[in-house]
Amino acid sequence: MKNIIEQMTSAKKVTEEEISKVVKGGMQTAKMEVFMVDIITRDIFLANKKNAETMLTKELDRIYATETPAKITATKKWVKTRLQVLVKAKSVQRRLLGDDVKTKLITIKKVNNGVLEGDKCLNKNLFKDKDLGLFKVIIEAKKVTEEKVFEEELQKLMTKHDKFPNDLLEWIKTQMSDAQIMDELEVKKAS
Repeated sequence: MKNIIEQMTSAKKVTEEEISKVVKGGMQTAKMEVFMVDIITRDIFLANKKNAETMLTKELDRIYATETPAKITATKKWVKTRLQVLVKAKSVQRRLLGDDVKTKLITIKKVNNGVLEGDKCLNKNLFKDKDLGLFKVIIEAKKVTEEKVFEEELQKLMTKHDKFPNDLLEWIKTQMSDAQIMDELEVKKAS
């Protein structure tokens, strides 16, 4: 399938004024996102320890409960495309979780049955059935990937490149002399 550029037969020429607006808008957006990240991070940090509510979660719940369908739709889009991305940014996660960032993820989302019944949510004890559908600060366990040993990684790499042990031996011979190989084998054998 061709990409859109290959399919285009014509396009309106871009003006310097348009480019200037794009750059100016991008800089304003970046500045606003820095401001938003600071506010969101502080709000999550100050979350109610008994029910995981924040000022932001309360405002999102209010919008979803009382606003027009158009505003709710726009808010849903913002939550999905910006809020979640900002909250899950490494810098935000590190500020909120510290060293726990390796094993935990903090986010703002609606409480659902998966949160209440699943094993992933670490602070589900704060939520009740009445919280279903409400936004809360959720702390989740990250999938901890086991560190693979060198041999497993080597086997995976050899399989990926359709190589066999004899190929590895041939490569080693390009890196070391026979005497060096024998010395290494003797050292391994002695230990």
